[in-house]
Amino acid sequence: MTQLRFVTLDVFTLKAYGGNPLAVVFLPEDESTALTQSQKHIITKEFNLSETIFVHPARDSSKRTIDIFTIECEIPFAGHPTIGAASWFLCLAPEVAAGSNVTSLVTKSGEIPISITDAATQAVSARIAHNTRIHASRLSIKDLLYYHPSVAPFFASDVSFPLFSIVNGMSQTFIELPSLEALATVTTATGGELVPVQNGNHLDEGWKNGLICVYFFVRDVYDDVTKQKVIRTRMMLGQFEDPATGSSASGLAAYLTLTEGQAGEEHKFHVVQGVEMGRRSDIGVKTTLSKDRVIEEVILTGTAVQVSEGKIIAPDSE
Repeated sequence: MTQLRFVTLDVFTLKAYGGNPLAVVFLPEDESTALTQSQKHIITKEFNLSETIFVHPARDSSKRTIDIFTIECEIPFAGHPTIGAASWFLCLAPEVAAGSNVTSLVTKSGEIPISITDAATQAVSARIAHNTRIHASRLSIKDLLYYHPSVAPFFASDVSFPLFSIVNGMSQTFIELPSLEALATVTTATGGELVPVQNGNHLDEGWKNGLICVYFFVRDVYDDVTKQKVIRTRMMLGQFEDPATGSSASGLAAYLTLTEGQAGEEHKFHVVQGVEMGRRSDIGVKTTLSKDRVIEEVILTGTAVQVSEGKIIAPDSE
C-alpha cells in the first residue's frame, strides 16, 4: 500500500481559510510505484478542490515538474496551482531553510520561471508560459443567459462576449458588468452545465481542449483594503464558483492589454476575487505588449499559506 505525502495551501492570500485551497501531492521517489494519470485524477476527486497538483520527484535541483488536475480533467496550466507551487518551493517547504534553489516549474504548458518578489510578505511571481488566442466566435447573449439568467437586466439583446485562451486548453469568456451590485447577482450556471468545448463551436479548430471559464468582472472598483482601484471578479464553471482563478486573471489582463493597451509598454493589474464567497483573493498580473502588439510577457504574482499536511493512500491502478 503506497502512501503519498500531501499538504494543502490557501493561495492568493496571507490568511488561512482565505484565498483558494490547493492540494499538493508528492509522488513517490520509486518509479516502480509511479501513479498513472487515472490514479492522480481519482485522488483529485477525493480532495474535491478546484485543483490538485502532483509534484514529481526532483531530478534537477533547479526545476520541479508538476501535473495539474481539476475534478473534470488534467489541464496544462492554472494560476493558483502555479503560485501555490512557487510559494511552496520558494517560501514554505522545509527544505527552503536549507537553501532550496528551485527556479522554475515544468508544466504541460511549458517551463515557468519563478522567483520571490517580496521577501517581507513572501509574495512570489511566475512568468506564465502563454500562447494567447482571441477566438473568431463570441459567446452570444442568448448562450450567456442560458447559463446565467440572473444577469439579464444588465445587457442589451444584441451584445456578445469575447472568447480567449491564455494557453491552448485554458480558455475564458469575459463578461464585463457595470457595478458590484450587478456582480452580486451572478449565480452558478443553471443546471450546473459547462460551456461546451469539444462539442461546441466556441473555440477555433485546434483549440478545443480543456475548459471554458465564465469570468465576470467590474473595472475600477475602489478597494477598502488596498485603498486603490482594482478589478473585482467572479468565476463560474458550471455549478462551481472559484475563489481565485489565476489563469482567468492572467487571461483577462492579456486580453485587455491586447485590445486596449499601449504597444511597447508594461501593464499592471490587481484583481480581487472571492469576496462574495468570504474568501478574498488578491491576484497580481503584469503584462508586456510588444511594439507589434504581441504579448511578450505575463507575470502572475501572489502569496500562499499552509493549512494542513498528511498522507493519502494511492488508489489501485486500473
